[in-house]
Amino acid sequence: MSIIPDLRVLFISHSPDIERGGGASISLYDLILDLKQRYNVIPSVLVFREGELSRKCREHNIEVLVMKYWWWTTAPFSVKFRDKVKRLIKRVPQKIRYCLRNIYSCFKMKRLLRGRKFDIIHTNTCVIDIGSKIAEFLNVPHVWHLREYGMAFAPSDFYVRREIHKAAAVITVSKAVYDYYVNEKRFSPADKTRIIYVGVKIPEAYEKKFNSGEKVNFCMTCMLLSNKNQLMAVRACARLKALTDDFTLHIIGAGGGSYLEELKREVKINNLEEHVKFLGMRYDIDEILKTMDVGLILSRREAFARVVLEYMLNYMPVIGTDTGGTPEIINDNETGFICRLDDTEQLAGLMHKFITDRELIKSMGLKARSRAENFSIKNDTDEVYKIYQEVVPSRM
Repeated sequence: MSIIPDLRVLFISHSPDIERGGGASISLYDLILDLKQRYNVIPSVLVFREGELSRKCREHNIEVLVMKYWWWTTAPFSVKFRDKVKRLIKRVPQKIRYCLRNIYSCFKMKRLLRGRKFDIIHTNTCVIDIGSKIAEFLNVPHVWHLREYGMAFAPSDFYVRREIHKAAAVITVSKAVYDYYVNEKRFSPADKTRIIYVGVKIPEAYEKKFNSGEKVNFCMTCMLLSNKNQLMAVRACARLKALTDDFTLHIIGAGGGSYLEELKREVKINNLEEHVKFLGMRYDIDEILKTMDVGLILSRREAFARVVLEYMLNYMPVIGTDTGGTPEIINDNETGFICRLDDTEQLAGLMHKFITDRELIKSMGLKARSRAENFSIKNDTDEVYKIYQEVVPSRM
């Protein structure tokens, strides 16, 4: 593959952090480093405040620009009637705030970028739209990397559709996300939109100690949020406890507030204190996963669960819900199981299978590792770079 000389790309992040920014931030950081190393891309990164991402980028001599900008999305609409009424009341001032913030960000953007030259603007997420404004101001192609569902957009659907249609190319991280933006919402044009699965660094193979303990260690690693659905796992554990005591569920991730209180209340009501452990935010996830047996991903609508690959690379079979992009990664009955969303009885039954048949953990775990190796950062980067070549043909 030929390399475009002196290709300058401005990457725009939705979060100044890496670990706390979730899979999108981790994937962005890996992508930038690989593009810089293998394709000699000259990257710059735009963040709305200093943080872990800016610090790590500077360690690799990557230019960091800091400018205040905001998300154009809000939390998903609640199904409760009371909350819907509250949102309707807040809708008008919310749109006013968005317009005022948009004006402010555009003013700051023009001052910051005047005289700077970039060949491509690469927005890493659907939750910010400042990249579209920057690309228009600099008159360069915009690549919009849609790594999640749109939640609730502050501006109108017409405005969102118009902005995304302006992009030179749109990337979605799974077929499920593609269907959402292209077919369901019609936010993105099919002829400009391409599916590129998330890539990860493939660690060296190691000898996994399968069935090393008396109890099977189940693991759930993600932010403590209601849409991540840790509650489903806890309730399944209550059913599982009626069948066996040979299990522990480890819940790892940052978060708190009322949802964490609800989880702990559910644990206490069902006398699960010996079976469910809250480990909080951890930075030694790789080491923890080496001691785990089975991974859980129970999100209500996960665009692409990067954590599934992290489980699999650690020889862990995965139980995932039948929503979003999760079934595109897990091969049902081969590298794990697909479970119906919120069906705690089915989930408990699938967990019980691993407890009663410990060899299943090993056989599925080995297949899971092999499956995950197909999702390498190299493949991801190569496909992204092909898009760069298409939108900047004159530089070849």
